[in-house]
Amino acid sequence: MLLGEELLLMSLDVVSGIPAPGLEVIHREAFLSACLLAELAVQKQVGWTPDGVRLLDKLPDYHTLLSEAVLALKRSPTANPADAIRRISHALPDLRDRHLDSLVSRDLLHEAGRRRFLIAGARSYPVRSTRARNEAFAHLAEAAAGRCNSMRGMAMLLLADAVAATLRLLPETEANAAGIRAAALARETREALPANRDWTTTQSASALIVGVAEALPHLV
Repeated sequence: MLLGEELLLMSLDVVSGIPAPGLEVIHREAFLSACLLAELAVQKQVGWTPDGVRLLDKLPDYHTLLSEAVLALKRSPTANPADAIRRISHALPDLRDRHLDSLVSRDLLHEAGRRRFLIAGARSYPVRSTRARNEAFAHLAEAAAGRCNSMRGMAMLLLADAVAATLRLLPETEANAAGIRAAALARETREALPANRDWTTTQSASALIVGVAEALPHLV
């Protein structure tokens, strides 16, 4: 699943299919745009260098949304993560619906309440696969506890922490540990960057993930 899909799956009430209180931010276009940018960084396709946000590799994308995000970034240079998030948001409308429809098409969610008595109604998405939802929670908990050191785990934790979603998704003690862990990861990533412009692909991708998380509170 995409990072945005996992976070959306965690944010929905299992029965009602609507966002749990305090987790509406995960459904915002800017947040899901940031998730796509972070996903490209996890795949080491895009990174942040001293010269700006840059494409690092032309790997085939496994999801249409990623391909479209790459095309949006290719159109002109992007100076920083905040600009890249805005670029993706502008180029890819209806990200929430497209993420949720993707989950429905794979039987992870069930779509309900689209129309009532021929009047357009708000859509809700009860969870069909509690197993997939629980696995997403486990991924976040492992990253928060430092048991998962993958770039993907880092991205999920930083994205959730940036919008205070960990306070709603994890028990209080784990949420506190998540905040500490996220701050440490961001600090360690910045400290590991060389002073010169000779950044590796991994360093550039990690820098972008941190930059995305730091930009998010100002965009959502």
